[in-house]
Amino acid sequence: MRQMCAIAGVSRKSYYYYLRFLSKPNADSDIVSLIEAIQESTGYGCGYRQITMQLNTMYNAGPINEKRVYRLMQEHDLLSSVRRKKFTPEQYKRRRELKDNVPPNLLKKNFFSGTPRRIFCTDITYLYCLEQTWYLCSIEDLFNGELVGYALSNRIDTQLTIDSILNLTEHIGPQKNAIIHSDQGSTYTAFEYKAKVKALGFRQSCSYVGQCWENACLESFNGILKTECYYNRFGKTKFKDRRISQSKVLPLIEEWIPYYNEVRCKEYLGGMSPVAFRERNPRGTLPVIVSPDKKY
Repeated sequence: MRQMCAIAGVSRKSYYYYLRFLSKPNADSDIVSLIEAIQESTGYGCGYRQITMQLNTMYNAGPINEKRVYRLMQEHDLLSSVRRKKFTPEQYKRRRELKDNVPPNLLKKNFFSGTPRRIFCTDITYLYCLEQTWYLCSIEDLFNGELVGYALSNRIDTQLTIDSILNLTEHIGPQKNAIIHSDQGSTYTAFEYKAKVKALGFRQSCSYVGQCWENACLESFNGILKTECYYNRFGKTKFKDRRISQSKVLPLIEEWIPYYNEVRCKEYLGGMSPVAFRERNPRGTLPVIVSPDKKY
């Protein structure tokens, strides 16, 4: 044996490696046939990772790596029919980059601001209409609970959040180093939105994943909006079942927001409206006592 290896000019290890794989279905065509047989027997229910393991252990076709199996399955339309990838590899890479660069949580459930125009919270809520769903992106000043910016759209995308912060700056002007807090929705972690926030001089803050109470003030505002602007007029069931025309739903936003800011009183503001409280405390000089269990 050693003489044969020496004559052939190969090492003993390489020779036995060659013998071990002589009878294995290592050609692409053979592997594709095995994959096709597995998929037909399982109703195309196996993903490329599962098939790779079966080829290596049950069919003695290995070692075969997952990348090769995925390539062959993709080329011959043998991918699983139940766990197809929702996005392209480039889109998955972009989403991972977004997740890895989420802004820090600067508030950490501390929804108190002793100075006006320094800390803002923002969120998106759904407005169900007969024709289609609309989306309202609101921005609230934590000093007095005043709604200082918003945008309305029939598409929930990054442009909606950008429009809301542009509306904020049009309303009260740029606020350098002010904090704007939101959840980790894709519209708030998008590169375009983060770039616009930074360009306008804001510091962005994001709550932790899956914790709605990290943005409790805006969740509360959305509940008040729907209860006092829509449910009381149309009924909760009719509104949520999309039985009200958008011609009736959308104009109420323009009417209700001035009422919320200028007329509706808040107990934690001493019975004053948000605008009245701000006008009385233009620099936040008067002490504001907020109990830990304050309700918006």
